[in-house]
Amino acid sequence: MSRPADLPGITLAPEVFDSSRLSRLGALFLTLPVWLQALAVYFVSRVVSLSIFAAVLKRQDPANWSSSPVTTTLNDFLNFWDGGWYSRVAEEGYPRVLPVDDSGAVTENQWAFYPLHPSVVATLSELTGVSYEVISPIVSTVAAGLAAIVILSLFRKYVAADQALMGLALVMFFPPAAIFSTGYAESLTLLLQAMALFLVVERRYLLALPVVVLMDLSRPIGVAFSFFMLLHLIDRFLRRRDDPYPAAEVARSWTLGVLSCAAALVHPVHAWWATGSLTAYTDTEAAWHTGETSFVVQWVAQSISLIGPLGPVLLIVVVAGMLALIFSPAGAHMGRTMQMFCLGYGAYLLIFFNPQTSTLRLLLPLFPMALTLALVRSRGYRAAMLVAYILLQIIWVGYLWHFTPPADLPP
Repeated sequence: MSRPADLPGITLAPEVFDSSRLSRLGALFLTLPVWLQALAVYFVSRVVSLSIFAAVLKRQDPANWSSSPVTTTLNDFLNFWDGGWYSRVAEEGYPRVLPVDDSGAVTENQWAFYPLHPSVVATLSELTGVSYEVISPIVSTVAAGLAAIVILSLFRKYVAADQALMGLALVMFFPPAAIFSTGYAESLTLLLQAMALFLVVERRYLLALPVVVLMDLSRPIGVAFSFFMLLHLIDRFLRRRDDPYPAAEVARSWTLGVLSCAAALVHPVHAWWATGSLTAYTDTEAAWHTGETSFVVQWVAQSISLIGPLGPVLLIVVVAGMLALIFSPAGAHMGRTMQMFCLGYGAYLLIFFNPQTSTLRLLLPLFPMALTLALVRSRGYRAAMLVAYILLQIIWVGYLWHFTPPADLPP
């Protein structure tokens, strides 16, 4: 009788998992063009996300967004939740008369959703003759793939190639990154945000202008970007001795800073102009939450509601931890520009955002912080991080994206 070690399947296994072979394959992969590396990582992330959607779909009952009252297809599933609102923007446009309830309070309507994604999808649908619901997830998927290329190129400016690739993997496997395969606007926003940050890092401020305008028409990120630009301009002025800041660059950077503020107001001003109500946009946003617009205190109130008297203390600890991470030695690997963006975006969330189940999805623009977790080169660490992210993505899709009629918590 032969020894087990002589069996072909047993003798080949050590070679397959040989660490030196894996190292050579990894080194060979890093010699590929940056765009190909990015798309390879992104492709794997989409296979994982779509597989999770397909698995969760098996226990999804027909819902408001299903094309059939009997079954829900995968394409239906990818257009759940806000996907339906974006479709309404494309088909109906924005209401000129704000809908109100019996008490006179503004109710949920299309003004909460920005026009870029539905406009792009509707145009492609008209050109191709393919339905909006089919085109919408495709546009998102393609846009996030392009974003992966920009993000990897941006990360490689600050860290080694393997660390940059790991950073990209953490972005694309982040639990709410499953949204990149759906009819949501996050993919377009991610692409435009990554491009804007890349151009600011390169100090190509005027080229960033049209990108920022489009970004501000994709999702409500304009105010956050304006905060970032203010911090960036102050930081550049204070560090002008170490980082030269010539007059021509001052003019270009301030042009972007001022016009980014104006671009952030385009959609809210459009809502005002169309409806005659100065607060049309903010009232619409509030309709999804408490019905009232508040600043900062909503975080304190929510922390007390969820945790009790110690809630505000925990909130302070979380904010302090976020600041410590941004300005830690690991955070320094993001570079000053992306540190300033994370600070500005964090301030925006704290001031304006009402914490809820979609909070994780709102963290996607903080993608530069993935670099703080990508610096460790241990294979075990990297594998554990990706497995953890995939498991959390299963939870995110299974418990937030999955809809339990007639009402459920939004993702």
